[in-house]
Amino acid sequence: MATVSGFLGYVNYREPFLGKALDYLLGAGCKGADGEQLEIVMPEAAAVAEMVAAAEKRLSGYAGEFFGRPLSVAVVTRPSKGPELKIFPIESSKAWNQIAFFLRLDDDCEDHAGSGIAALVIGKSGYRKLVGEFPAGGGPAELVKKYGGELFRAADLPAVIDRAVPRARDKRGIVHLVTLCRGRDDALALDYACARLKEYGTPGHEGPLEIRTLLGRLHLVFPGQFSTGLTLLHRWSAT
Repeated sequence: MATVSGFLGYVNYREPFLGKALDYLLGAGCKGADGEQLEIVMPEAAAVAEMVAAAEKRLSGYAGEFFGRPLSVAVVTRPSKGPELKIFPIESSKAWNQIAFFLRLDDDCEDHAGSGIAALVIGKSGYRKLVGEFPAGGGPAELVKKYGGELFRAADLPAVIDRAVPRARDKRGIVHLVTLCRGRDDALALDYACARLKEYGTPGHEGPLEIRTLLGRLHLVFPGQFSTGLTLLHRWSAT
């Protein structure tokens, strides 16, 4: 049976970059007496909402293909709570899942010392508590340690995954990946790299069967958005 959640997956297949913006939806459902309109709710005054609204016509086409009947898509907005936009697949997942925030240090920020990748891996429940205390709760390292996370530098993305996946295995959860959006082509290349890691495993320790089970999707923080995890990681990596 065709479902709204299945449709969102279909959009991710047809347009992966648009799918990254849809990660921030606040709700979705069919409206009208015959369910002839699919309403997608996005955060008000957000770049991701503008991206999705600009794709209304394409989304209506995808909806017709997926549901097998004419279905128009309407994008509406409502205020979001707090400065950090919520990533729906993370918010709706299990509390014991892990979130791996990562920043590439060699091509974006002159404040960073060195190159490679800086990463923060923390449990979803711990991250919620960390958000409530940031920035008044102390320095990045102290806050992360307090809530059971870890900060580290890695040579590349596979090395980050090799650190994050065992945590998810121990908690019987999965790992969500979160990083900055540096542009469409860069984001799609990174998404493709994640898909190849699921296919072949990492050069270090984790095999494809484990990664397919334990590694979730890549999520993007778009320009103009605030992310507590990435902000904290940026401050830590600059020290």
